[in-house]
Amino acid sequence: MRTFGRRLVLASLAVCGLLGLAASGAVAADVTPFTVTPPTVSGPILSTSTDYPFIADGFGVEPAVPAGYEESEYFISGTGNLYEYTPTGIQVVTPCPTSTKPYDCANIPYTTRMLVKRPRDPRRFSGTVVIEPLNPSAGFDIAGVWDRSWPYFVRNGDVFVGWTSRYGTVATLKQFNPTRYAPLTWGVNSAVDDGITFDIAAQVGALFKANGPGSPTHDLRVKRVFEAGFSQDGSFTFTQADVFNALERMPGGGPVYDGYVPGGTTGPSNIDFGLTAAGALPVGDPRYQMQPRDVPVIQINTETEEALAGLFGPAGLAYRRPDSDAPGDRYRLWEVPGASHVSNDLDSSPITLQRNLAELEGIPVSALAPVGCTHQQFVNGPSVGVPGVVDPNTYPFSNVANAAFADLTKWVDDGVPPPHAPTIETTSTGSIVRDSFRNALGGVRTPFVDVPTATYSPTDTVATATAFSGFCILYGYNTPFSQTTLESLYKNHGQYVSRVVQESNRLVREGFWLRPDAQQVIKQAAHADVP
Repeated sequence: MRTFGRRLVLASLAVCGLLGLAASGAVAADVTPFTVTPPTVSGPILSTSTDYPFIADGFGVEPAVPAGYEESEYFISGTGNLYEYTPTGIQVVTPCPTSTKPYDCANIPYTTRMLVKRPRDPRRFSGTVVIEPLNPSAGFDIAGVWDRSWPYFVRNGDVFVGWTSRYGTVATLKQFNPTRYAPLTWGVNSAVDDGITFDIAAQVGALFKANGPGSPTHDLRVKRVFEAGFSQDGSFTFTQADVFNALERMPGGGPVYDGYVPGGTTGPSNIDFGLTAAGALPVGDPRYQMQPRDVPVIQINTETEEALAGLFGPAGLAYRRPDSDAPGDRYRLWEVPGASHVSNDLDSSPITLQRNLAELEGIPVSALAPVGCTHQQFVNGPSVGVPGVVDPNTYPFSNVANAAFADLTKWVDDGVPPPHAPTIETTSTGSIVRDSFRNALGGVRTPFVDVPTATYSPTDTVATATAFSGFCILYGYNTPFSQTTLESLYKNHGQYVSRVVQESNRLVREGFWLRPDAQQVIKQAAHADVP
């Protein structure tokens, strides 16, 4: 079990921001901009009822493929380098540790896989390809971006691409189906080569941006390619925007990705994953913050990230910076009070993390062992809250995430800037400031915290140590108000619904929510027993 909760907190001190990569300030060893070579593609790989891709829709315990969509798996191959930071940029790791032999730290070969979800009818294609380096934190692939926002992607007609982004998850694929995934390789087949993930990300983006004959979307007219990630792959995405966007370019010098949506992250990741000390920037380095770049970034965070980062005081929140509309520095930061890192946005059971684990272990979801969090019942099967508590948290962070993708498209296509939001309020020591109901102040305000019916808690603790209890710090839960409290807040049901309608419509006007998501919230309010 990878105790990602602990690592996420520690990472708030170890991660870094953009590197200044102008040629005039670079030292001789610094990498300078170069043209990316797309990977070679094999596939689609044949799938049957007994031989199918891990976490592909329509197989095993996974949900059905969304109506009007199809999903295929491909293998991609190429080479990548291992990098470390310098005072002015990055360089190929020098000297290269002997553990990386026989490949040295450059031109390290790989073959990994990607899942491509696309509309069956090409006429429904929006022109947008969203690419996620699949989250590896649990030791197996998790499509955190797709699993929160798939209704928006399908409604919009977007293509979604998820690719396996670390050695550990490649190894898990081989465990899941040794024959199917036998062709996959990752350098010396060791986590020592995990730093090639950033070159691979650029190569995958270039594949769909160029959209040549080898691209799975060659028959479609691709207009824009975005990278998005959440949690650990949110840090990968932050790093891609900060560091590699300026270096890895398309023929002619243009950017590989047209925009980025990093989420659930307080900054970029270590770029060589501990291979050398120079893979991480020192505490206090100004490059913790997103620096100027030629494509826009909308960063979206839940309350969990701020709560954990704040444990380290102001230093933990060093990634925060002002928004900007400058042509070479388009940036937004949206922090969402009430939302939590691990949640159940779409009110489904089980949540993605557990469903994927059940598939990997070849067991029904009902046989899953309990996670062991304090506010969850210690029973097998999908997580469920203790009496009086909803766990996992049902706050729909996806509503804000969906708007981020829509707003990013308008920013890229039409130059329409997204709305601004304050950060979540924190004290001088980094603690979150809360109202009388213990809900966070500041951030992107929604009916869930401004017309409240519950207290939203961004983290949990461990009641029983289990294989996955390290994730409890990332789980959120909510505690519904008592009937007495509801009656003190709202004189009748109509008043409550009216306020939800007013707040939801405001969010749509401002650009923090989309109309279909607002309508769903209003519908839920209309059917809620409040007060």
